[in-house]
Amino acid sequence: MPVVDVRLLAAPAFSLSIGVDGVMRYAGVNDSLCRLTGLDAADLVGRTPSECLSSEIAAHVETQYRHCLKLGSIYEYEEHLDLPGGAKWWRTALSPILDPATDTATGLFGMSSDITDRKRDELELRSAAFKDPLTGICNRRRFDRDLDLAVSGALEAGRIFALVLADVDRFKPINDTYGHAAGDTVLQELAGRLAKGIRSTDRLARIGGDEFAAILWVDSEAATDEAMQRLRFHLDEPMRVQDRAMRVGMSFGTVLWRPGMTTAGILAEADRAMYREKRAIAA
Repeated sequence: MPVVDVRLLAAPAFSLSIGVDGVMRYAGVNDSLCRLTGLDAADLVGRTPSECLSSEIAAHVETQYRHCLKLGSIYEYEEHLDLPGGAKWWRTALSPILDPATDTATGLFGMSSDITDRKRDELELRSAAFKDPLTGICNRRRFDRDLDLAVSGALEAGRIFALVLADVDRFKPINDTYGHAAGDTVLQELAGRLAKGIRSTDRLARIGGDEFAAILWVDSEAATDEAMQRLRFHLDEPMRVQDRAMRVGMSFGTVLWRPGMTTAGILAEADRAMYREKRAIAA
């Protein structure tokens, strides 16, 4: 007999019984839960999580069930599960079912709601908050956060990285001569070319009008030089702006993190290196 007759509930619900040996088995699931998860009640009822779910999901849900039992009270949480009905975000509330005579848990009762749309909206808003609207790469806000994390990781765990600052050469004349729309096109093209030159583990951002920055996960000067060759490689070809072939260069300042360097310190050093290169190009 199920601990709670969840079939009477409209919301997705399930129950588990707990044997004297402490083993938990699904005692009931309702039609609403089955429709959303793609699971069949006949495959669940009377079985332990590990007998009817993938090993990864079974381990996850059983951890949640055990945590609720340990708390001895209502426990709510959010989780992402990839089930036969598709990958969804769920908000689940669990409650222990107690034997009034012994005050021990004889089962669990759970109710879940599909919060996939809300989580998707949250993730999109979060992504928009960290994205540069013109180029589609990371913005200054995200870069500042990532650089702080990189410096913290380097200080605490010695994970070395290189910081790159880049500035477009002679960008103001492009805007003055061809207009701001042409300038925007140049920035979008440069962002795309720089993105081709970094690895998926690196981070690229637009941090100002015509300023870009990258965090490169390299651990030596030699590796830094190789990474910079990849970045520069895609900038050599002229780009077409308003049907004109145009060569647009960039000045770079690159610093490999050294023990003791702070966020402000590595930024200042990279900035000085970038302007030394810019002055050398202008000379």
